[in-house]
Amino acid sequence: MLKIAAMDSYYGESRVIKSLDLNVEQGKITCLIGRNGVGKSTTLKSIMGVVKTPVGSIMLDGQEIVKMKTYDRAKLGIGYVPQGRDIFAQMTVQENLELGLQAVGGKGKVPDYIYDLFPVLPKFAKRKGGDLSGGQQQQLAIARALVAEPKILILDEPTEGIQPSVIQDIGDALQKINKMRGLTILIVEQYLDFVLEISDYLYVMEHGEIIMQGKTGLLDASQVQKVMTE
Repeated sequence: MLKIAAMDSYYGESRVIKSLDLNVEQGKITCLIGRNGVGKSTTLKSIMGVVKTPVGSIMLDGQEIVKMKTYDRAKLGIGYVPQGRDIFAQMTVQENLELGLQAVGGKGKVPDYIYDLFPVLPKFAKRKGGDLSGGQQQQLAIARALVAEPKILILDEPTEGIQPSVIQDIGDALQKINKMRGLTILIVEQYLDFVLEISDYLYVMEHGEIIMQGKTGLLDASQVQKVMTE
């Protein structure tokens, strides 16, 4: 589905990601974890074409996208929820959702299953996005990315600043859409318990490089925890 090979990423003249190899399998939930500042978000921004990637390859469904513009990558079927969510505060919940249709030329309508995944959204359809709680905004941001029915959903720190009950709701929704619709998901996270519960495959990053990887159920959770806390 998504295959990164020997990729370098730069902010200005500084190399942040060093010869990264990462594979996201079709229909799986893959998580990339690590402490603050190790390059996790930069990896996602590289996939979206937001930062410079002069070296390496990014393949989506066998198609090279490393030189494509960000909007062209989105049109190919990448749904992206950045850190901070980027909800339009002065627009209603419904208007925010309908913006997700821009990735498919503004055509169609919000799929009904999205309201089933996130039942809080139809209740607040006419409320401004800025009036929602952090957890509700995160659900709205994920739902908006799903509106265009992407091939792969990419999430940057979806549990950040959210209360545990809503984290559980988000985890349940992601697992449901993964199983029911076969959606491929890539998540950047720091909350290890969430990652261990939801993911099929896990990558651990340190200083812009992968230092540990494997099927989540086969990795030593205590070793992963040690990397996260050292």
